[in-house]
Amino acid sequence: MAVPSAPEARLFYRSAHQRLEDGLFLLGGGRTTAAIYLAGYAVECMLKALILASVPSGRRARFRASFRGALAHDFDWLREQYQAQGGSRLPLLITRQFALVNTWTTNLRYNPGAAKRREAQAFLGAAKEILKWANGRL
Repeated sequence: MAVPSAPEARLFYRSAHQRLEDGLFLLGGGRTTAAIYLAGYAVECMLKALILASVPSGRRARFRASFRGALAHDFDWLREQYQAQGGSRLPLLITRQFALVNTWTTNLRYNPGAAKRREAQAFLGAAKEILKWANGRL
């Protein structure tokens, strides 16, 4: 794993890995909805790390400030921002993983029910693949 050199990117990078670990822990305890919720945040944080690692230091504060509101949780928007900063195109496998995690929303925090275990396992598996791919871009 390559840790980003930009301090702003490192913050999101470390958060991404911690949220995924938290999600895996919760999945092991049968807390499937919470596991999906945290794994979604892991993907979001990793995308933000990729963006911040891609922009020159003088522009990082502006990009970090753009990570507010509903748009900052939108994986499609974050991917567009990454690619607009010269980030690589997503390979087909990762595009497929994003199709699976694109069901994620911050509204999951209000869902008292439990997601199906198989659904949660697939979601967390996709999140793991996305983080693995992103690690290779840093």
